[in-house]
Amino acid sequence: MSLNDQIQDLFDRALSSVPDRPAPSPQILHQRLSRRRVRTRLSTLGNALTAALFPRTRHPRLYGGRLRPSLALTALTVAAVVALVTGLLIAGSKSAPAPGSSATSSVALSFRLVDVTTSPFRSLSPGATVGLQCVTDLVCYSPGASQEDFYQTTNGGLNWEQTAPLPNAADGQAWTLFSFSCPTVETCAIVYVPVGTTNNVSLAQFILTTDGGAHWTMSEIPVPTGYQNPSVGRFVCGDASHCVLSVSGDAPTAGGTSSSSPPKRIGMFLSTADAGQTWTQSTSAPSGPAAAVWTLNCDTGGSCLAVSALGSSPNSYIVGLRSDDWGLTWLAGAPSGSFDAAILYASCGDATHCMLVPAGSPTTPYEIITTSNAGATWQVSGPPAGWENMPTAVSCANANDCWIAMSTYDVHSPAGAYSQPVIEATYDGGTTWSSVALPTATPPIADVLTLSCPSSGDGCMGIGNLRDHMLPPSGPAPPSQPQSGPLVISNLPGAD
Repeated sequence: MSLNDQIQDLFDRALSSVPDRPAPSPQILHQRLSRRRVRTRLSTLGNALTAALFPRTRHPRLYGGRLRPSLALTALTVAAVVALVTGLLIAGSKSAPAPGSSATSSVALSFRLVDVTTSPFRSLSPGATVGLQCVTDLVCYSPGASQEDFYQTTNGGLNWEQTAPLPNAADGQAWTLFSFSCPTVETCAIVYVPVGTTNNVSLAQFILTTDGGAHWTMSEIPVPTGYQNPSVGRFVCGDASHCVLSVSGDAPTAGGTSSSSPPKRIGMFLSTADAGQTWTQSTSAPSGPAAAVWTLNCDTGGSCLAVSALGSSPNSYIVGLRSDDWGLTWLAGAPSGSFDAAILYASCGDATHCMLVPAGSPTTPYEIITTSNAGATWQVSGPPAGWENMPTAVSCANANDCWIAMSTYDVHSPAGAYSQPVIEATYDGGTTWSSVALPTATPPIADVLTLSCPSSGDGCMGIGNLRDHMLPPSGPAPPSQPQSGPLVISNLPGAD
């Protein structure tokens, strides 16, 4: 049996699902931990962590995603339970040394406050997440705190303007923004999904602008054949014409048969080469991992990389799927070694390089997992000495330049559950790291809930939660004054 057949056989015995919700922020994670009366002791000295219990949380939708792009492994929409086959070829090693950590780099610009009053994130509620994509150092897009509007900045976040209103379908069905991808400064595509419907509607709506949001068009994404109860997953556009969407659904059952077991989730991909006018279903994709795509990236040449998260804690693992024809056919790489994590942050700098940060294990605070060959092999390293104990976001601009947002997580700290945030940066694919300072704010910034780093590699824009924006779930009475809204921070050049 070939390696691909062995992998497919392994996946065929796993139940898996595609993420279908935004990534829970650190605040949501904190709320869930506190609700379950977790008694956790975290130490930042020597990056040691001891925990009486670190519960499993719902998995978020990567982030990035995109992805976000951030992600919880242990409560997939349908949990994926996998028995790893002894002797199966596994690439990657847990024994890799921790990457080096250096002092703050002289070439890295410090982060600074960019917008404190007018951004579309000001009304973001505690625990909410937000999508953000910076196409260049100056041009970024986001739905802000709403799922009904879309915003653009053309000056590095100094000012945000709402685009033309997003169109509504004429069928009377309610739709909501699920995901978006902006491959150029003028082109953005949005996937709208139906809300609370049992009607026979299309799988999703495809909304497109080619003039920076001045005008929008809408077309339907059809329901794929051979799948029951299909749902959309990860979405990316490689250029203004080509986009790829992962889709999962229940495997068809034989006529007249019934089972008390949950239906098996299988997956595939839909691709468009004409800006959403028509969609083509993939003809070859390992159905197990295709149903659990965590992050997806395509370049302008038609090469795509999907990273799937499978298994369940403590035996979670990832697999890379590679396509060289805009998602029509896919090949699986070898699975990574297993890891134990409650959440997973992921970002791919291109269709070959990805960085993933699983976190929340009772035994290991977090690890850094990378691939430089589209998931054919995986490298695993421990956290660098001296880092804070909780990652909150990751974004890779390209093959070499990645940034990870870190905070100290301690439910007993008088500074709050999240504090002392810092951005760790690498310019050599994770071999060495340097710290990038965050700006001073009042109240202080507690954590960075999202990062977006354009392909220039010049830096990132992020959204920082102020300390008073997160109240302990069982904490004091609601404040008499409104909470501070999240702040836009950036170390990209050009926004002063």
